[in-house]
Amino acid sequence: TRFAEPGRPPARQVAMAPKRVRRTPAELPGQQILWDIAAAADVLDACGAKRSHARPLLRVLSAKFVEGAGRLIWEGLGTPPTGGCGDEGKLSKAPETVRWQDLGVVEDLLSASGLPQRSSAALLAAVSPVGIRPVGQRVSADGSTTKLILELRDGHRVETVIMRHEGRTTVCVSSQVGCQMGCTFCATGTMPIVGDLDAAEIVEQVLHAHAIEVAAGRPPVRNAVFMGMGEPLNNWRAVSSALQTLTDNACLGKYSLPPSRVTVSTVGVVPRMLQLAEEFPAVNLALSLHAPTQELREQIVPSAKQTPLSDLLSALDAHAASRRHSPGATATMVEYVLLAGVNDCEACALELARLMAPRAEEVMVNLIPFNPGSSTEAIFSAPSHPVVERFQQLVAACGVTVRVRREMGQDIAGACGQLALASKEGSANGVAAPAADVEDFVAWRRRQPKEDKAARNVEYAATVAAAATASAGKADGGNSSQVPSVPVAWVGAPEARRVLALTAGVALLSAVLVANRARQRWRGALGVPS
Repeated sequence: TRFAEPGRPPARQVAMAPKRVRRTPAELPGQQILWDIAAAADVLDACGAKRSHARPLLRVLSAKFVEGAGRLIWEGLGTPPTGGCGDEGKLSKAPETVRWQDLGVVEDLLSASGLPQRSSAALLAAVSPVGIRPVGQRVSADGSTTKLILELRDGHRVETVIMRHEGRTTVCVSSQVGCQMGCTFCATGTMPIVGDLDAAEIVEQVLHAHAIEVAAGRPPVRNAVFMGMGEPLNNWRAVSSALQTLTDNACLGKYSLPPSRVTVSTVGVVPRMLQLAEEFPAVNLALSLHAPTQELREQIVPSAKQTPLSDLLSALDAHAASRRHSPGATATMVEYVLLAGVNDCEACALELARLMAPRAEEVMVNLIPFNPGSSTEAIFSAPSHPVVERFQQLVAACGVTVRVRREMGQDIAGACGQLALASKEGSANGVAAPAADVEDFVAWRRRQPKEDKAARNVEYAATVAAAATASAGKADGGNSSQVPSVPVAWVGAPEARRVLALTAGVALLSAVLVANRARQRWRGALGVPS
């Protein structure tokens, strides 16, 4: 569907808002999960042991789980069959039959860690090593991405994605069943129910990812991102407890993660953003902005109606300020899904640059070309690679760090915005069918001739310079009709104009050098002396 009015997305047909469900607590024997510091302390209480044993207990048990669960539960995970992406994986052992003894955990081991002998037997009987049951998996055609389907104790299911980059592996975890934020371009928002995961269920997703990688002879997971199903900051109690466990070396030992390698994504729950900055200043924040104006943001992110853009940016600044003195801190991420004909125009790029330029030293913009999902592809589409490049370079020309995300797992519905438990038939009870494979933007850009890229960079710099000149002319009381018109408010400060002039100058010099080299090659081909 093409839009009659540029920049305005069509209304998505929604039958009803997702139903909020209160999940039943784990009360039956064997249902309790101890993969969280608070949960482990509660289990120790029930077994008559001191809560202070929780950390050493988790350290011992998590190591045994990671080093044994992948081999016991999955068979051939991470190796796609010849000729295409993998289907549902074969379980080598039913998860509910896996016992602590199968993982090498016995009473003597727990006693050696300091747990009283009488409590060891009670604990092993009270909790199961596998709290979330693996029921399926899909592996991308290139083997770089694995999507796990995990069933919770009450039958609800979530998805977890393992992404293998060069030199590092990242796990994308879910924090809720479904999501109530209703982003129009995200398949998860179309699910009919929303329920919160426990902290232990979140941590166990990371442990499963560790176990899968270790079983395949690969290094364990290095990064974790809360970018799966759900709005993490709407489940703050569980997410904050999971963060505490995941980043505590005393809890998970060598399988813990430094806070700087954990990222929490949010569509903009301002009070919790501020709380995250206060309680976990070293943990990364990713703000899902997706639009540079309040009006457009409300159209594609319905929850934005409750949060003015100014409040959102103030919370972003507060988080960035809290990280200035954190060791290993990286730039705060601003995520922006590019939707063809909706938020990918030149005006949107320039307005986004205007918002981010004052924050350029502390913010990195992450552009995400739209990934089609079963419930969203009829409404939206991804912009072409040249449009993505233009958007990226216009923002970058203002001194803002901008990257285009390399999408992984699109062929198994495991990329950003695709997690919705859609089956091959389209229902929410299985594994999504593979989507058509498309060339990644990064690969496309690498194929472009340097001369062409240099020429386009000159054009982008000129566009930005014209926008700044137009705004400066208006700010100085000049006649706006004498300068190029740009439908955005621009930064008119002298410092900004100097930066833009320098950017344009560098781009122009680059173009001249490239043109000179081309001329020398042409003269050489004709035998004309240089």
